[in-house]
Amino acid sequence: MQDQILFSLVNPIVSFLFSATFGIIWFYQRRYLHLVTLALAFLFMGFGFVVYEFRLFIGPGEVNIPANAFYVATVTLACSSALQRRNVEVPAPFLTAIIVAGAIPFSWYLFIDPSTPARIFTTSAMFMAITATTFINLVRQSDRTLADKLFEAGVALAFFIALIRPSLVILGILDIQSPTGFAGSEYWTSIRAFSPILSFVVALLFIVGIGLDTISHLKSQADRDFLTNLLNRRGFETKASEALKRDFANSRQPAILLGDIDDFKKVNDSFGHKVGDAVIIAVARVMARYGGALLAGRVGGEEFALYYNDVDRAQLQEAARVIKAALTEVSVPGLPDDYPITMSIGLHMSYSQEALTDMIARADQALYRAKREGKDKAVITAVQLHLAVRNGVTG
Repeated sequence: MQDQILFSLVNPIVSFLFSATFGIIWFYQRRYLHLVTLALAFLFMGFGFVVYEFRLFIGPGEVNIPANAFYVATVTLACSSALQRRNVEVPAPFLTAIIVAGAIPFSWYLFIDPSTPARIFTTSAMFMAITATTFINLVRQSDRTLADKLFEAGVALAFFIALIRPSLVILGILDIQSPTGFAGSEYWTSIRAFSPILSFVVALLFIVGIGLDTISHLKSQADRDFLTNLLNRRGFETKASEALKRDFANSRQPAILLGDIDDFKKVNDSFGHKVGDAVIIAVARVMARYGGALLAGRVGGEEFALYYNDVDRAQLQEAARVIKAALTEVSVPGLPDDYPITMSIGLHMSYSQEALTDMIARADQALYRAKREGKDKAVITAVQLHLAVRNGVTG
């Protein structure tokens, strides 16, 4: 009897431990909101096993309706967690429709025409529909990482479990009846025996995925400027170099905009570094919002860079004009209302297979020319005619 009780406690304990694990991870990594949903999924799984193993709320035909409800909630929440992680909208109405559509025949085969096999097939079909819907939504996303594929694997595993068990019943490999009823059947024994292993595998996939997400986040933070959250110099040059290769390969015309805040030292000297930081933040917002670029970075103290692809000279010059106009509307606490925040801008378009460092150097030359000519100006480099003609561009 004692061994039986211990065996009955294995699944609830494992489920509650995983629930606590994901809850603790979320406590220290609050940005991973999907972990709350995942913790609830394992919590409901634990409740389901407790209710079933200790025969609480037994209904008609020895069926434990609350336990089944907990299992459905477990699968739905786990799948929702995977979608939330990818910022994919959870199709709540569709998932609700699946559950309702499954609850109707389940109730029929419980109250009207009792049939254990039919209830098993109905429940499995619900699980398969929920996991398949989730899997399809996940694989449709672009730029899927290894972590994404691990989460997809966890969902796929849940689908195949829901498919295999009823298949084994149909093939007669798993018996659903025993002298002691369904609770002593091979089918339920297999669920009790393999659930801890399967829970561990699914949880491990999620934990490894979380680890990869954390590494990716840390790497991303290393490429970000702590003050503005724009790319820092290393991050900008890395991502711009990657984009440049793609753009040249696809015959797109890349361009660089370099902007430097005019007389920024005067702001720090006159109003303090706190106000200077506020100016940097305000300008960064303008660059990100109005620049219309593929990439935006803070590449120096008061210097910013934008990377464009597939633009012409007029569009590049218009981007500079929009940025300068937006800066006239900026208000920074600590600065007089009429204090002008202006920027000198250097623009360069590449008509040949230039390296990023060469493009930045030429944009920097245009920037210094703008400074020499009185500041608050945008200067674009001249077209390199011999290169332009070679690439089929004449003006």
